[in-house]
Amino acid sequence: MSKIKELKTDTQNVLNLIDVLELFSPEKKSKYTDTLLRLMRNTSSLDEHILEIKTSLISKFDFIRMEDLNNFSDIQVLLMFRFLDAFFNFEDLRSFRKFCEYNERGLISQNDLSKYKSFEDVLNQLSMAEMKVTTKQMETQIVKLMDTDEWLIVRPLTYLASKKYGSNTKWCTTSEGNPEYFIKYSSKGVLIYCINKVTGYKVASFYSLDKNDPEFSFWNQKDSRIDSLDTELTDEIRLLIQSVSKDKKAKTNRFLLSDEQRVIEDKLMKSNSDLFKEPSLIREELREPDAMEEPSPIMEEPVQEERQDRLNPFSQAIERRNEERRVRERRLMGEIEERNEERQYEDRENQPQTFRSGSL
Repeated sequence: MSKIKELKTDTQNVLNLIDVLELFSPEKKSKYTDTLLRLMRNTSSLDEHILEIKTSLISKFDFIRMEDLNNFSDIQVLLMFRFLDAFFNFEDLRSFRKFCEYNERGLISQNDLSKYKSFEDVLNQLSMAEMKVTTKQMETQIVKLMDTDEWLIVRPLTYLASKKYGSNTKWCTTSEGNPEYFIKYSSKGVLIYCINKVTGYKVASFYSLDKNDPEFSFWNQKDSRIDSLDTELTDEIRLLIQSVSKDKKAKTNRFLLSDEQRVIEDKLMKSNSDLFKEPSLIREELREPDAMEEPSPIMEEPVQEERQDRLNPFSQAIERRNEERRVRERRLMGEIEERNEERQYEDRENQPQTFRSGSL
């Protein structure tokens, strides 16, 4: 028996919908199970909702085709979506697919898949594989501070470099299709990415050169602010970061771009974000901070345990959209009434949407 056939026939991996519905039928009588199934299929706007789900899956996963989804019934598509949404982070699934493709190309050093126990293990291996495919062109889009057999320390100068070297992290400076956060931090201070080439571990540091808005912070791969002593960085690396960040002649990452590179970067940014619809706002945002006569005495700021009030607008928008989708699904399944949905929606709309700095 082939492995895939074994997986498909294993009772622990297979769920029969009728077995589930029979739990709600007295003595498992078929007339009640059939009635419940019919009521479920007659749910109002089911066709419209299924089309929305299929479109969403195709947009999130470019390797899934409509023909693949059409092989499933409407109820199966709905259950599939709820299953994926409950057990997986969609970004992790995209990364897993990329991990598989790299493994097929022989770029994953640990190709014994039985060794992987968590998604973090997968993402770390993926990060190391992506470092191997970094093009020579990318070398002109970073400032390399250290490159040893174990560590690579860089300052990303472009949005593309930020995404490349910050891949498989939750840093907002690497957000796909949302370059405004990279613009903000690269134009405001010293942004540094630290990458362990052996384990795939990453940590970012940011030092503000704006004397009116001081900040010196470290961030782990999950975008949680941490103390530098809680990182895996060596004393040598921490001293290097401090030396580069607090140098009297320190410049922002964006300032280090050549004029030609800056023109190219602006064109790429414009195609990635609606932020560039207001040129005057961009020029103000990208303005080099006022020069500092003396190096700032800013020390690394203490880590705050509670960060819920510091979510950036992008994260808030995603969370809001996810919640709205879940509300629509619960309503479809009859789990909440329409008045509850309206009240929850109003509560969310009344939340302030101001930009809060402090999240990479």
